[in-house]
Amino acid sequence: MIVPMTSDFDWARFREAFGDDPGVLPDGEVLGSTEHEWDAVFTMLHRSGWKLTTSDGHSPLPPNRHGLAELESFAVWPVNGIRINFFPGPHAVIFDLDLRELVNQATVDGLAHLMRKLGTTLRRDVVIREEGSSGAPVLRYTTATDQFSLS
Repeated sequence: MIVPMTSDFDWARFREAFGDDPGVLPDGEVLGSTEHEWDAVFTMLHRSGWKLTTSDGHSPLPPNRHGLAELESFAVWPVNGIRINFFPGPHAVIFDLDLRELVNQATVDGLAHLMRKLGTTLRRDVVIREEGSSGAPVLRYTTATDQFSLS
């Protein structure tokens, strides 16, 4: 099992930033990414040592997005207890997560480690917004400074 780096924010601050009713599945995005960057994401994930499956929960993740059925998603577990769902296709690198799974510091650190890996792999910032929101991010990983910020 890969041990994630400790994040720059704590679990209590993370929960507080999402407020009392943030929706269950906040939306994540690698800002400015395109469909052409999915293969780099697949490569990074395969090298990560994390559990990876297609949406059925059992099949191994193919080496690139072209190995998935149309509109098929896949899941990544950066640490036990938190599943990040990715949605490859003809768009930006997007994902979601279930806030109910962020139950302690270890799960928040796992999310932070995944965001950092995405950001450094694609050299782009990674954000998480409230479910269905296109507004300001609640959480942002900035690659230029290697820092996280919570709103």
